[in-house]
Amino acid sequence: MTRARLLLLFSLAIGTGALVQACGSDHATECVGQTGGQALSVCTKGASLRGVDVSVYQNTVDWKAVKGAGNTFAFIRVSDGATTSDTQFAANWPNSKKEGVIRGAYQFFRPGQDPTAQVTLFLAKMHAAGGLAKGDLPPVLDIETADKQSNATVVARAQSWLTQMEAKTGIKPIVYTAAFMSSVIGANFSKYPLWVANYGVKCPTMPTGWTDWQFWQDSSTGKVAGITGAVDTDYFNGDLAMLTKMTLTTGVDVDASADFDASAPEPDGGGAAMAGAGDPPPPLPSPDAGSTDPCAR
Repeated sequence: MTRARLLLLFSLAIGTGALVQACGSDHATECVGQTGGQALSVCTKGASLRGVDVSVYQNTVDWKAVKGAGNTFAFIRVSDGATTSDTQFAANWPNSKKEGVIRGAYQFFRPGQDPTAQVTLFLAKMHAAGGLAKGDLPPVLDIETADKQSNATVVARAQSWLTQMEAKTGIKPIVYTAAFMSSVIGANFSKYPLWVANYGVKCPTMPTGWTDWQFWQDSSTGKVAGITGAVDTDYFNGDLAMLTKMTLTTGVDVDASADFDASAPEPDGGGAAMAGAGDPPPPLPSPDAGSTDPCAR
């Protein structure tokens, strides 16, 4: 899952001289710096674990080799929105579990599409692949584009996804995002566990509202045994016991065809314009396709 193009605003800030202070050592302490305003950057405070996140763009993954290379966990893409299923999910989901990798599933969220349809597809694909099992991580909402929608629409539809997913699974989802999305989503989702994206830094910068992270995607160009080509690499902020506490204590396999009770209504058309530097970067035809990291410095 490569999101380098969506960290464009960070690279622009860096290019104009904004600076986030580096922590004293990798994954050690907490530090505060400037990114066009006061922003909190947080490193791990102790132990950390390595992991990866994958999609169809990594082709066939040798999960035994991935595990043997020291990766404890993996996030696996289910789909891009409600219309593009990830053709490797059906293999990646059971095969990672078989090799002892702690797994989680994510969906690239499209604010321009019906959130209920996206939840339905997620659950249907999960059901077909065997469902959520004991020891799995919660479902992940991957929100990194406004999809040319107003801020109010993005927030309402993302909240609808989160509400429906929690109602159907009984599990509070994880939110994947980055600080540049703060101008769109504000602090509306800070009650959810955070998987933050920030490349080329020693401690990732928090989106608005969050003061800590559980997962950190630190690169889109990692090299990992068992995976051909580049792959996203990640940290978990803690040790194995802490990661295990985040996992399911029992299996969950919902009926994706059941009716939903969406409690977050969508706004009427219009709403606030996109804040910041104009429209968000337009999504590529293949949103997770490999590209260079504009955040490296």
